[in-house]
Amino acid sequence: MEEQFIKPTERGQVTIPKEIREKLQINQNTRLRVYVDGNKVVLEPVSPLDLILKELEVEAREKGFTRQELDKEIAMVRERLMKELYSEGQ
Repeated sequence: MEEQFIKPTERGQVTIPKEIREKLQINQNTRLRVYVDGNKVVLEPVSPLDLILKELEVEAREKGFTRQELDKEIAMVRERLMKELYSEGQ
């Protein structure tokens, strides 16, 4: 993919070139994460799962759970689901 140059509008908006949008499957419903990395502005697509996990993390923090407790609970649920999935087929 060839490098392209874009220019922000007065309001700071930029248009992602069509070639890039198509390659990354970005459309009007795609959520993007934006952050600064050194002297770069980075835009990256966010999966729906990332959004759900972020909401769960915020809710868990509000209820006083630590990150370690949350990770432990997720591991337990994952293990239980795996057992249920693979036990049914036997």
